[in-house]
Amino acid sequence: MTDRARIAVWAAAAPFLPATLRTLDEAGVPYAVLPASPVDIEAVAAEALIVGGAPVSAGLLAAFPKLRLLVRGGVGVDKIDLAAADRQGILVTNVADYGTNEVADHAMLLLLATVRRLGHFTAQTGGDWRSVEQVPVPRLQGRRLGIVGLGRIGTAVAGRARAFGLDVVAYDPLAPHRFERTGVGAVELDELLATSDVISLHAPLTPASRHLLDRAAFARMRRRPVIVNTARGGLIDTTALVEALDAGLVAGAGLDVVEGEPDAAALRPLLGRDDVLVTPHVAWYSQGSEEQLGRTAARVALDFVQRGIRPRPIDR
Repeated sequence: MTDRARIAVWAAAAPFLPATLRTLDEAGVPYAVLPASPVDIEAVAAEALIVGGAPVSAGLLAAFPKLRLLVRGGVGVDKIDLAAADRQGILVTNVADYGTNEVADHAMLLLLATVRRLGHFTAQTGGDWRSVEQVPVPRLQGRRLGIVGLGRIGTAVAGRARAFGLDVVAYDPLAPHRFERTGVGAVELDELLATSDVISLHAPLTPASRHLLDRAAFARMRRRPVIVNTARGGLIDTTALVEALDAGLVAGAGLDVVEGEPDAAALRPLLGRDDVLVTPHVAWYSQGSEEQLGRTAARVALDFVQRGIRPRPIDR
């Protein structure tokens, strides 16, 4: 089958696989489902490859001599060797808008749960309700939310946050045009760090943004903010975050992503703390978003091999 396949789907880290395969079956285009382990992948004569969240190396791409399109079933492309794709003449695209509402909802969930100290109070449940330890919980209305990255998701979070009475500002040097359209106040990163009560990350992970929140960044924070991250774990230096929590520079953190995931060792410094909430990279998920992601990824590949339609390339 692989010698006839015009489209290949790599099964590794691809939760959208069932919806993708249903769409390809309906189209009747020959395709191949590749094993999850890259060492088991032999040469495939496919023109388009659909991948999930597993690392895509130059070695993997070399197994596809006729490949012309790589579809990332998801948003982030930080695990794809883009330079190798360029050298091989492969157009790389992603599915950018499948889970906007889900991630925005989850960011607000983590924001509210962390500010309201859900972890602490949940741990208190089951004892004498009259003797619950009343740890400090700030009033949310009127506080400042600083959003890093005012794209689709950041904009969606801004709208939700305003409904809770938050003052919303953002930092996004890549898209200054979005501020006028959304009405969100534009600030520089230093001001955002110094004046925000909650900081929510919605930026892509690039060499420039890796460890955006490091020791120096935490030292510039003045309001003991809550940190929310539903973007990429590598935006935060985990060691520096733990130090900032212990030193009282940061009041709490709500994280759906952690640097080094899914390795359990990456979570150990964060688990067991009542000032940190961690969810396992599920902000994107709903049954609807999973279906949309799988079908959209397949449709992009089908349009390319059947009709020659080139999708928009990712922003570099």
